[in-house]
Amino acid sequence: MAVNRKLVSTVMTIVGTAGPIVAKYLREHPEITKSVQDAVTKLLAKRISGPAGMLATIAALREQVAYLSSSADDAAETRRAQDWARTLDNLQHAAELLHDGASRREKKAVKEKVMTVRGEILAAFIAEKADDAEPRRLER
Repeated sequence: MAVNRKLVSTVMTIVGTAGPIVAKYLREHPEITKSVQDAVTKLLAKRISGPAGMLATIAALREQVAYLSSSADDAAETRRAQDWARTLDNLQHAAELLHDGASRREKKAVKEKVMTVRGEILAAFIAEKADDAEPRRLER
């Protein structure tokens, strides 16, 4: 199965510096492409520029963090998922406050943080999907 180049390009844009590693996971584990594509589609479904878009993105990220939490292999992964859940709680609260007439600077700051966390979580999500796919590949 060939890897969708557009998906890889989009993912690399979102995850930033982790892009080459994530692209490698996608090439080595084509069986995770569908779930990754679904996750990316949810993340990009709404524009992130306004509070409503930020909240929609945070909701999509919560699904990925829930997967990371349930699929955690050790205490460090569990702790990292819990940290992201707390970060998403804080970002949700900040995005909700933006509805009350926030300045452009405040909106930009929250948007940048959401985008940063989005990349971190998506990179971890793809890595965990690849890690979880490995045992299935070995069982064949």
